[in-house]
Amino acid sequence: MINILLASHSRKVVEGLREVLVQMAPDVNIQISGGDNEGNIGSNFEEINEIINKYAKDDGLVIFFDLGSAMLNCQMAIDMLDEEKKSKVYLSGTPLVETSVQVAVNASVGQTLEETIEYLENYPVNKLDNLN
Repeated sequence: MINILLASHSRKVVEGLREVLVQMAPDVNIQISGGDNEGNIGSNFEEINEIINKYAKDDGLVIFFDLGSAMLNCQMAIDMLDEEKKSKVYLSGTPLVETSVQVAVNASVGQTLEETIEYLENYPVNKLDNLN
């Protein structure tokens, strides 16, 4: 089953969103990273990197983020992976709440990483489109 990482500048945001996802898809592994090392608003590269390295395997890891530096920290951690692990990770630029809920529900009924990527890449609003 697909793993999910929610990366935010606020621990409270991802804790609350994780609560929603677990309610809707209790069997899906939902990891969170929010705030900096001191518990302030910010992004935590070390925590993000550790989670990505741990879950970039098996059925894959889909990452959702809230703001630019969270995205950059996720991308930097992905760039440090070997090619095999990179192929198991997808960084989504879609809306954090809406699509993470849908992906968690889809994962709970067996949607594959490839099917999830197709869904996310065809989502009408993708924040990463402007970067290409």
